[in-house]
Amino acid sequence: MNTPALSLFLLHEPSSAEMAAAKTHQQPSGFPSPATDYLEERINLSRILISNPTSTYLARIQGGAHEETGLQEGDLLLIDRSITPRSGKLVLVWEDQEFTVKFLLKQGKSYFLTSRATPSSKDRIPVESGTKIWGVVTQWIRAV
Repeated sequence: MNTPALSLFLLHEPSSAEMAAAKTHQQPSGFPSPATDYLEERINLSRILISNPTSTYLARIQGGAHEETGLQEGDLLLIDRSITPRSGKLVLVWEDQEFTVKFLLKQGKSYFLTSRATPSSKDRIPVESGTKIWGVVTQWIRAV
């Protein structure tokens, strides 16, 4: 059995109880800081990066099987299952009992999967009946 090429995790918005538990109560004492006028809400990357939390999953690339797509080991992908796949998009595909990441291309009325954004005709694999496009990659995150 091969090592999976990626791990998949469900993302969700924290409940109000989780948010309340995460906040800490601060009791002011002494002279207030003049910098309090410049305090802003914390950045919430989930709110920025995820438009549909109930159908968005996080995948981490494992191994070097996706190098032709430009993905590297450790890259994170946000995958939204509610988005209709379109030509030119990076998609998560279920085929041969495993997940893989490919570009979806349309030529005429036919759809193809390829590991390159601009493939030659020999790199195109027709989408077959056993192949399921599981979701669309909406974000690609790489640690530097």
